[in-house]
Amino acid sequence: MAVILSLILRRLALSGLILLLVSAIVFVGTEVLPGDALDASIPADELMYYSAADLARMRAELGLDRPAPERFINVFLGLVSFDFGSTLLTREPVINRIWHPMLNSLLMAGVAVILTPLIATALGIAASLRPGGRLDAAVSGGTLFAYSMPDFVVGNVFIIVFALWLGWAPAVLMIAESAPAGQVLAVSVLPVMALAVSGVAYQFRLLRAGLLEARDSEYVERARLSGVPEWRLLMVHALPVALIPMLNGTAQFVAGIISGVVVIEAVFRFPGIGLELIRAIAQREVPTVQAITFLAAFAVILSNLLADIAVLALDPRVRRAGNDR
Repeated sequence: MAVILSLILRRLALSGLILLLVSAIVFVGTEVLPGDALDASIPADELMYYSAADLARMRAELGLDRPAPERFINVFLGLVSFDFGSTLLTREPVINRIWHPMLNSLLMAGVAVILTPLIATALGIAASLRPGGRLDAAVSGGTLFAYSMPDFVVGNVFIIVFALWLGWAPAVLMIAESAPAGQVLAVSVLPVMALAVSGVAYQFRLLRAGLLEARDSEYVERARLSGVPEWRLLMVHALPVALIPMLNGTAQFVAGIISGVVVIEAVFRFPGIGLELIRAIAQREVPTVQAITFLAAFAVILSNLLADIAVLALDPRVRRAGNDR
């Protein structure tokens, strides 16, 4: 228990630093772009009708005339208290602006995160029953090819095959941001599949390597010599050990799914947080961009923490190593 508590405390301390750095990088990235939120909101053909005094007054009303360090500190203090403030242009609370897109993305990503290890585990077990066989070769080759394809390529291939050729699903999702969860799930089959492809391929390869290594270990060999069936060796003796590297892979997948969501949502026009982030960047809505990136970093940190705790629970060697320090 002390090892787990020490790990959590170290992770929490490091998490605060990571969140500060992420927020600072995003803020600086938006600051170095030409113009500001006011320039992005006024069309170029209308900008000539505003005097310098009008623009200065509007910037003061939006708080854009304050020094950049002061604005960043105010934004960051709000982020760590989960008070994301208001949008610069419409003065709408940021949480209201991102709430429905965030729920839609969480719904899509949550289904992908649940299905990915289940599919990868089933494929890993099936391929490891006959290492080097036809099924093993087919699945290993297919996952290697799938893992090498970028998310936008996978999304477009799915649109071409399943939407245009087969007509099983719409190519573009025409659904409102505030639609009920059931409707969102009904139209998000292709985005979920596209989002899970690289994760399934990556986790399958981790699991397969772990299963093959565990099957050749001494304790599995002793169980085999005692007459334990091969399927039981795989499921009871080898699988728990092989799941440990795959759990770390799941945390890596959750980190990758954050960036994948932006790409997949742009390809399918999914009404999620990825499209909202693109819109906010285009309009220079720094509070909205900061809120989305802060929540994304928070999700990655949380997933890695849960993966570390799961590894501690499954692998006694890690616990002993922590006690020896």
